[in-house]
Amino acid sequence: MRATIAFAMLSMISSVSPAAAATPVATVQLSNFKFAPANVQLRAGAPVILHLANVGSGAHNFSAPDFFAAAKLDPAAAALVHDGKVEVRGHSAVDLALVPAAGQYSLKCTHTLHSSFGMKGTITVR
Repeated sequence: MRATIAFAMLSMISSVSPAAAATPVATVQLSNFKFAPANVQLRAGAPVILHLANVGSGAHNFSAPDFFAAAKLDPAAAALVHDGKVEVRGHSAVDLALVPAAGQYSLKCTHTLHSSFGMKGTITVR
C-alpha cells in the first residue's frame, strides 16, 4: 500500500514538470566492461529514477531479473524491461522510474562475454 501511494505521488510529480520533481536520481554508468558503481545502493520503498548511462560506443544491458520482478515500475519503465533486462545503446541513456523492494540482487550485462570480463555487480536495497 505504501509503495502504491509513493508510486502515485511520483506519477503526479513527474507529470507537472521535470524541474518540479524531487525524485532522487541514481546514476549507473555502463562502459567496457564495468558498471559504475558496481554496487548500486537504493532505499527500499522510496521512489527513484534509475538513470542508466552507457558511456561506451557499444551496446550493453542492465540485467537484474529478480530486482525488476520485485520493484514497482512506472508503466513507461516497465515497457523498457524485457526478460529482466534493459538494453542501452552506445552513447545513450535510459531512465526508469521505480520503487525498489528490499533485498540484494545480482546485476550483470548478458552480452557475449561482458560479465566474464567483469561487467557484473549487485543492487542492494535497504
